[in-house]
Amino acid sequence: MSNTQKQFAALRANTRPWDPAEYLEDPTDIAAYLEAAFEDGDPRVITAALGDVARSKGMTAIATKSGLGRESLYKALSSEGNPAFGTVLNVLDALGLRLIPQVSGQIQSVPDMDVDSGWESGFARPLDDIYILVGDSHSTGAIRASENQQ
Repeated sequence: MSNTQKQFAALRANTRPWDPAEYLEDPTDIAAYLEAAFEDGDPRVITAALGDVARSKGMTAIATKSGLGRESLYKALSSEGNPAFGTVLNVLDALGLRLIPQVSGQIQSVPDMDVDSGWESGFARPLDDIYILVGDSHSTGAIRASENQQ
């Protein structure tokens, strides 16, 4: 094995799949991530994104708060899952989130959640701050366009 091949083998050994759950800490980013999934409109993408958010907060804790079994929650919130609407609402509630109906095409106002005291205020998403949903039904992610410019 050549030196170059050894270097490439070492690089491969240190890589791992990207997991959006590792980056969903800020409530604003979580809301934007879910918003992008809902805008996509594919139920599998929405379900997988909701699962990513639940995993970021701890699936066991979310299962307990929502009154659902951990294993069934993992299955329901996978990209292959098909959760009942009640399950989705229970998970959103356990995450401290809520669905907000609004007229299509309107400027969106996403509530900002204060981790300690729950939903308190809203903010208007700047028009130049666009979130881009990337991935497929097996792996999803959202990129803030304003931070991705080089």
